[in-house]
This record gives sequence, C-alpha cells and structure tokens, in this order.
Amino acid sequence: MRIRRAPALVLTCLLASVILFPLIYAFLASFFTAGDFSTIPAPLMPSSWSLRNYTTIASNRYFPAYVANSVITGLLSATVRMVLSVLSAYAFSFFRFKGRRILLSLILLTLFIPSDLLLSGNYMTIQHLGLLDSYLGIISTSLLPASQILMLRQYYCSIPSSIHDSALMDGCGDGRFIISILIPLSRAVAGAFFLQSFTSMFNSYLWPLLVTNRPSMRTVQIGITMLGYAESLNYGPVFAAIVTVFIPFLIVFILMRRHLMAVLKQGYMFM
Repeated sequence: MRIRRAPALVLTCLLASVILFPLIYAFLASFFTAGDFSTIPAPLMPSSWSLRNYTTIASNRYFPAYVANSVITGLLSATVRMVLSVLSAYAFSFFRFKGRRILLSLILLTLFIPSDLLLSGNYMTIQHLGLLDSYLGIISTSLLPASQILMLRQYYCSIPSSIHDSALMDGCGDGRFIISILIPLSRAVAGAFFLQSFTSMFNSYLWPLLVTNRPSMRTVQIGITMLGYAESLNYGPVFAAIVTVFIPFLIVFILMRRHLMAVLKQGYMFM
C-alpha cells in the first residue's frame, strides 16, 4: 500500500513546494538589503538578518492608511454581502412566488458576464454619483454576491421545510427564524463565505485603483506598488509590506481551517 501511495505523495509534495516557495521566498526577501537584489546569481538567503525593511515600512506615513482602508472596505463589503446573501437565499429557499426561477436565472447569468466589460459603465456611474475617493465607491461593484446566494440557497434547501413551518406556527417570525435557527445551522458555511468576501475585497486591485485618486484613500494592494522603493532596486521594503499584510491572513486561516475544510467537504467551492 505504501508503494502505491508513493507517487501520490511525491506529487503532493511537488505541488506543495510550488505553492509554498513564493511565500517562503517573500519572507526571506523581506530581510534582503539593496545589494542582495543586485547580486548575480540571485541569493536565496539574506546576507544579514535585519529588521531595517520593516522599520522602513512602519515609518511610511501612508502605509497605515493603506492597511486601514483595505480592512474597512473588506469588512463593509463582507458584511453587506453576507446580509444580502442570507436574506436572498432565505427568500429563494422558503418562499414560493411568481418569477422566482426567472430571478434565479438572472442571478446565475451575472456569473457569466466578464467584470472587465462593466468597468467603463461602472466608473461613469460612480463618478456621476460623486462616490470617487469614498469607501462606498470602492465596494460598490462587489455588493451583489451571486455565487454566495446560489450556494447558500442550495444549503438552505437541504434544511427540512417542516422546521420552518413549525417555527412559524409557534409564532416565530422570519427575522427571528433567520437569527435564531437559520444562521446557527449555517454558521460554518456563512463564516467561510464571510472570510472569502473579505479576502476578495482586501486583495482587489483594479477597481480601487480606478476610483481612488487621493493617496490617503488607496488600499494596501495599490499602496504596495506605490511605495517607490522598487525604483531604487531596493525591493526589501516591498516584500516586508507583503509579509506584513499576509501574516494576519495566515493566522486567520490557521484558526478557521477546520471550518473551511468542513465547508469544502460539503461540496462548496469559493468563487
């Protein structure tokens, strides 16, 4: 049995090394000096271990604002998306109304529309509404969670309708049913979707780049490219910023890995 598993184990190790190498190298490069980046051949280890790059990032006046903007927009977007997803999925799962299938088809259709085709129209709309350089303008295009609505609906459809009927007969309203029964039953799925929404918004680059002009409103993904250290071939502070942003996500993943694996075992994929 061990011999049969050997090829699969070797392939798994190779794939893991391909995925982990950029992360490990980014961590090591965050300690490089400017001379290390111009050395031929390129080194894998820093010539000296120093926190100089991290102190450089910490002293940058805009970097805390970059991180704060990304956290705020990520939390706002994830919260709004989660509320809309739960309410919409609840309506599509437990209510029977005319046009339900048509609305579901329209929501599914939005998944097949390339987002790049909508950039010009969305930008003109946000500009006319005066939402440039605002948090609402940054998160405006990510508020319709089509994939999450459809996947939560599938999960809610697996809940026996008798639970819903019994709750209504006992005087439980829709709001109380969602808060007291539905959300606790779907806590793992909802938590995974919330984390996915936050990560997606936090890592967004193109749309925040278009709708923000003031440096104080830039998000961290844009701010890293505008730190200016790369112009002097000193990429150390850039890698230090990348590692600084990545570490909180790593901690959250370690704490929530059981919930994420449980959701994946149930057949849900993050989109």
